[in-house]
Amino acid sequence: MTFGQRTAFTDGKQVISFETAKKWSVRIAKHFVKLGLKKGDVLAVQLPNCLEFVLAHLAAAQIGLIFNPLSPNYRQQELLYMLGHCETKAIITTEKYKHYNLKKLAYEVKKKLPHLEHIIVTGQSKQGEGISFFSLLEEDPEGISDSDLMMHEYKADDPCLIMFTSGTESNPKAVLHTNRTFVATHLMNGPEYGITNQDTILSLTPLAHMFSLPMIMLGLQAGAKHYLFPEYDVKKLVKIFKKEKITFLIAAPAHLIDILHHFDKKEADETSIRFVLTGGTKIPSQMVKELIHVLGCQVGAQWGMTEIGAGTFTRPGDDPTKAWETVGCPCPTGEVMIVDENYRSLPTGVVGEIAFNGDSLFIEYYRNPEATEAAFTEEGFFLTGDQAYIDQEGYLHFTGRTKDIINRGGFKFHASEIEEALQMHSKIRQVAIVSVPDIRLGERACAFVTLRENQHLDFDEMKSFLLQKGFAKYKIPEYYEIRNELPTTPSGKISKEPLRKEAKLLGQSKM
Repeated sequence: MTFGQRTAFTDGKQVISFETAKKWSVRIAKHFVKLGLKKGDVLAVQLPNCLEFVLAHLAAAQIGLIFNPLSPNYRQQELLYMLGHCETKAIITTEKYKHYNLKKLAYEVKKKLPHLEHIIVTGQSKQGEGISFFSLLEEDPEGISDSDLMMHEYKADDPCLIMFTSGTESNPKAVLHTNRTFVATHLMNGPEYGITNQDTILSLTPLAHMFSLPMIMLGLQAGAKHYLFPEYDVKKLVKIFKKEKITFLIAAPAHLIDILHHFDKKEADETSIRFVLTGGTKIPSQMVKELIHVLGCQVGAQWGMTEIGAGTFTRPGDDPTKAWETVGCPCPTGEVMIVDENYRSLPTGVVGEIAFNGDSLFIEYYRNPEATEAAFTEEGFFLTGDQAYIDQEGYLHFTGRTKDIINRGGFKFHASEIEEALQMHSKIRQVAIVSVPDIRLGERACAFVTLRENQHLDFDEMKSFLLQKGFAKYKIPEYYEIRNELPTTPSGKISKEPLRKEAKLLGQSKM
């Protein structure tokens, strides 16, 4: 292997070299074959960001298994649907995550899913119930050789990945990717990010999400070290940044806002971070400016989806303003078009729905032909449901989700405008703006927020803050709800559907 004994992956305690990662992934693949798993079978993994997750992913690729990463936050209802929908043959899980017994959950689900044949468990002794992941690393299984793996060798258009959408539907859609749409296209993105063998990568977002999963292979491609952080805790980051000399950080805006609130300038000056890649939601412009100032790094803004991977992103050589004004240009294998409600192409500078086409586009919603057909135009462009416009230089300016447009008495504005401003308020930790039905105006806005520890922010203070920012009065939320926590999807985005239901009841109470 090109990078041999250099560190490929570490969790701060255990270190795996590139050579060992190859050796162990092949060994695990042989054990999968011994268990009766074959090319085209679905392997689910419900783990945090950890070494076992990475090795399972690499092993699945060795024999053409369809890898299905699942959030450790899923419980019985989600697992029954997802594992049942995919007819999953095996699942890799762990004994405990955040004080919850995922192993017990897997066995409860297995009783109701006859096709689920194997449960493989990390973090336990070999004597525990189920197959110990540790035992798969000890030695090759008897009767399985390298030549046996060749029988399962994958091709470019073989399915390799199923990821469920992180939306708020009761039954999320299963997005199917092949080696061509997932592996080949993301490997072309790696050089665009500027990742080298001098980098140490850290993903604060889950590897079970499309934002971070490609970083496994991009690190291997470039020879970079990858630090695996199983449970996000902003208080531990200063030490990790310094000790591991993190240079390439993948994080959601919420993580980065936390960092700005918790790091002082001295701590920030002691870090080695040169590039921060963020996305997943509207990116606050003030946050980007502060990151550049405080960390002395470059910031990359990215827009993407489970269905398309990294659709657009800014490059390290771009003017810094692009990272707070835009979400970049299309990926090397992609094409973006802005369309109206009749799917006709719109001119430069006009806001409409983002339609995407290119090699990274998913194949189908697995076993859901109706949803697949509804998602595409006749020309083969995928309709994303996101709103944006393209400028004269070809950069995409993301404005938000279509359903987040609020129409107050004929005056329309996007919820993300207000969310972006409130996210940067020193007292606010989370914010979501949704519409409230109104008998006279049609809709009014409601701000759902959580506050930082020991903080108080009343309605009048929130209103004054927005007016001082220069927002028109019709954009100021007229309902204000403080919560201990806002509902989130497994990928960490705020889930607005439960909030919309609450807002509907608020509106009805006023009618």
